[in-house]
Amino acid sequence: MAGDVMSRQHRELYGLQILRAIAALAVVVRHTLDMSEGSEAGRLGPYWIATSGGAGVDLFFVISGFIMVYVSFPFGRLPDSPKDFIIKRATRIYPIYWICSAAIAAISAVGFLHSKHIDSYTILNSVLLLPGDKLVFVAWTLSYEVYFYAIFSICLALGRLGPTSLAAMLLMVVGIAFGGQIPNPTFAKFVSSPLVLEFCFGIVLALLFCAGGKWRVPQALSIPGFLAIIVASIFTMQHDAAPDATRVIMWGIPAALIVAAFLNVDRPQSRLGRAAVLLGDASYALYLTHIFVMLGYGWLIKATFVGGVSQVPFVPAIISICIIVGVLTHLLMEKPILEFIRKTLKRQRSREPLEVGSLPS
Repeated sequence: MAGDVMSRQHRELYGLQILRAIAALAVVVRHTLDMSEGSEAGRLGPYWIATSGGAGVDLFFVISGFIMVYVSFPFGRLPDSPKDFIIKRATRIYPIYWICSAAIAAISAVGFLHSKHIDSYTILNSVLLLPGDKLVFVAWTLSYEVYFYAIFSICLALGRLGPTSLAAMLLMVVGIAFGGQIPNPTFAKFVSSPLVLEFCFGIVLALLFCAGGKWRVPQALSIPGFLAIIVASIFTMQHDAAPDATRVIMWGIPAALIVAAFLNVDRPQSRLGRAAVLLGDASYALYLTHIFVMLGYGWLIKATFVGGVSQVPFVPAIISICIIVGVLTHLLMEKPILEFIRKTLKRQRSREPLEVGSLPS
């Protein structure tokens, strides 16, 4: 399989960028509608709309599994070493996350978050993205990302796409089977969660996509994927009470179908398409920063007239503000930070002697 992998040159996957935008927006809509429930008028819209937004996380997990395989075995050069892989992923995920965590800690310190209990364990979990309570409540998903990165980096030592991917999937399945034996209940529940199978779905899609020949799923198949998520949200995933295994079946499998259908989307030419790609680029910043807009929205509902009137005009406005804040954070903070880190690492790498047989990255 490894010999066939490089038969297709890597290219920009605009469909995945658009999907990232959809996934992040779904989460934003979910939390905005949840916040609207605190008003006298009650939650805006039927519950299943908000519930469906939770599937944005499952889309993110499948996309992550795909991307890690796709970018770790680039066309025309050796795969990343485990060290390089970890450095790249850590510099991508931690800096802006730490900034958001520090901001939440500061807001809590001045008494704005009365319900937020911060102790040494919360701080440790937040800094390292360990399982358990964190300052940024949406960061529970990032803990799974870090767990997947750790497993994948270990398997990268095998040096070939097929063995690396299969070993990563095997380790995650072993974790599900035996993770419950870990003495720490929080870690046991985390490692044994079937949610990690969604990363495996992404790995399988990457293997199929990168293999020789043209593997193409019709884009129209994304429609039954989205419909399946909606139907599951109405009948099975109500109030998010379903166990993780049910979630993987009801949301994870449709998410994998959607990702497969979006892999061959061409570069968008319309303004809306280009805007979706930009929002996909900003999806991580949007995912992290929308919680601050939610805090402001919650305050408006509790402390001003907003809580006593219909939320019809406010929900779209709040979602729009989240998008603006996310994109600005991406352009003015996230991109400059990542560029600075990239240049710093490049300078350090240029001063290191090349090992025999290595290729410059």
